[in-house]
Amino acid sequence: MKVLFSISIIFLSFLSYGQKMPSDYFDEASNYFEEDKFEDALKGYKYIVDNHSKNELYPRAFYNVGYIYFIQEKYDEAIPILKEILESNFNEKENLGGGIMADPYTNYRHRASEILSEIYCDKKKYDTALYYFALSDTAYPYLHFCGNEYASNDVHTALRYADIYQKLKQPENAIEKLLPTVFITLADNSKVLEELEKLLADKKGLKLELDNSLSKIYSKKIDREDYSYTRYYFNFLNTEIAVPNSYEDEKDKFDKDKSIKEIKQTDFYKMIENL
Repeated sequence: MKVLFSISIIFLSFLSYGQKMPSDYFDEASNYFEEDKFEDALKGYKYIVDNHSKNELYPRAFYNVGYIYFIQEKYDEAIPILKEILESNFNEKENLGGGIMADPYTNYRHRASEILSEIYCDKKKYDTALYYFALSDTAYPYLHFCGNEYASNDVHTALRYADIYQKLKQPENAIEKLLPTVFITLADNSKVLEELEKLLADKKGLKLELDNSLSKIYSKKIDREDYSYTRYYFNFLNTEIAVPNSYEDEKDKFDKDKSIKEIKQTDFYKMIENL
């Protein structure tokens, strides 16, 4: 599951004429951060922010100052820094340099808007929290190259939307955000099904409504830059849901009856059946 974290990559340090370089300050600050010595880490990152605005480490240091203020719950200090990141030209696809299982890109604005959403949730300003989380989902979407990580992010996003909407006393909107992720298989979506089970517990006739929806599966042509394909969907509880494994091209034709049979074997269908 995707989590918020500091952007702390250790760079090779070197000395020039006996003076510390920005990379030395960054390395030291990152080591302090790993040791939970946040005030010492702040000094190193802020030194770069205050004195080396043209250095390649400046965006990372700037972000990390805001992140540390966030984890220290110094929200009044964190908010203006994070909002400034949203107006910046920091490179979202700057290479983090981690291993194959790590996030490959910095995602500065995506992370900053998510953190702002967390802050405003803590402040119980849920409308503002929703606004900034929507920014992280739409204006500054999560960037990765791995389908599994995108699936994990889809689950994370659905659960965050649902949490905020429930805090806003809008359960129907929470349901609509959770439903498109019920058939995800590349990531664990068990918490999505748990939340839906609670939200749908008092609704009647859901199995009949779902069966009727499945009988009305429809197709949509999806156009990409250099190709197009057909995908199939159904509408349940005012939400469009993609039929799993329903991509169609000239070689593979869609089998509606087979797809419905497979859907009826899913945890989602069984959950609806048992309500």
